[in-house]
Amino acid sequence: MKRVTLELRVRQARITTYREAQRKRWRQGQAERMRWRQGHTSTSSRQSYFPPGSKIPAPTTFDLIRDHKGEITRFLRAVADSVLIHKKPVHLNFKHTEFFYVPATILLFAEIDRICSLAEIIKPVSIIDPIKRRPREVLKQIGLHQLTKDTCDIVPEREDVVYWKATKGATQTGDTYATLVEAVAERANRDHVKHLEVSGLWRSVSEAVANSVEHAYKYPRKDGFGGVPDTKWWMFSQIKDGYFSLAVCDLGCGYQKTIDETLPERFVALVASQFIGTNRDALAIDTAMEFGRSGTHQSHRGKGSRDALSLLAKHGTGELAVISNTGWMRYEYQNTKETKREAGSLSSSMGGTILWWRLPLIED
Repeated sequence: MKRVTLELRVRQARITTYREAQRKRWRQGQAERMRWRQGHTSTSSRQSYFPPGSKIPAPTTFDLIRDHKGEITRFLRAVADSVLIHKKPVHLNFKHTEFFYVPATILLFAEIDRICSLAEIIKPVSIIDPIKRRPREVLKQIGLHQLTKDTCDIVPEREDVVYWKATKGATQTGDTYATLVEAVAERANRDHVKHLEVSGLWRSVSEAVANSVEHAYKYPRKDGFGGVPDTKWWMFSQIKDGYFSLAVCDLGCGYQKTIDETLPERFVALVASQFIGTNRDALAIDTAMEFGRSGTHQSHRGKGSRDALSLLAKHGTGELAVISNTGWMRYEYQNTKETKREAGSLSSSMGGTILWWRLPLIED
């Protein structure tokens, strides 16, 4: 066995140091290349997939919670980029779209309404209707063709479609959404053996609308949008499979931006210590649901976001999903008790807040 001399040890140490430095430089280079690719790809892939002024393919399924690739927000962002930045009209190609779920659908309705109202070009958005009848009926029923000034001769007739109702507003007077909910309740009572009890709904819906009007647009979103005077909130209602759904959407800054104004730090820290997830937007939602109060501090106003959750306890059974920017929370009640609480993250920010109640119809 060859004896290891001092000279050989020095040489080996020098080679080891050199190779370690090589590996470190390679790792740093890889990290730099990855950062460059991420920044470069996010722009170039979006432009190649959604070239400005062209047909923009809509997702097959509009479902925010399960949209792990961010197709919905990418689709809406491309529409806004083409119309509002590049000043080019677009065609929304819903040809292969099949399914619409409430949160994603109200976001679609709100964003297209926002884009059309801010556009500086004539006929900024046009619709290419889905091939299948049911999704065509949904788009017609919620009024998307009215927003884009397109024609659609189809008459909605499916039971899981005709109960879709949409409205919007800029104030918190209650006249607009009261008419919407009462119309759905009246039709449910007429067409179903079950009926809809709406007496406990008004306070929760009023508080959600008030929050949209008073707080959602205090700060601009990341894309700079700070609201428009004509419309501050959008609302959907639906009856399907024996459940009544109502969703309120705004395109504001989200819970995380406004939570510090209405809640002391100790409340936020308390919820954070017991929080079941890691998303900061979801944490802000959960904090507001636990300790929320009206940001106006007015005696005649409710308990802020807590009113949204108290509706489930009053109704006895139901669920509430709250989505804000990149986070979401879901609460489920049975027999006036909370039975389930979930937290999660979206793959990209939806740019606003959605509250979605789902309540079972009551047996006559």
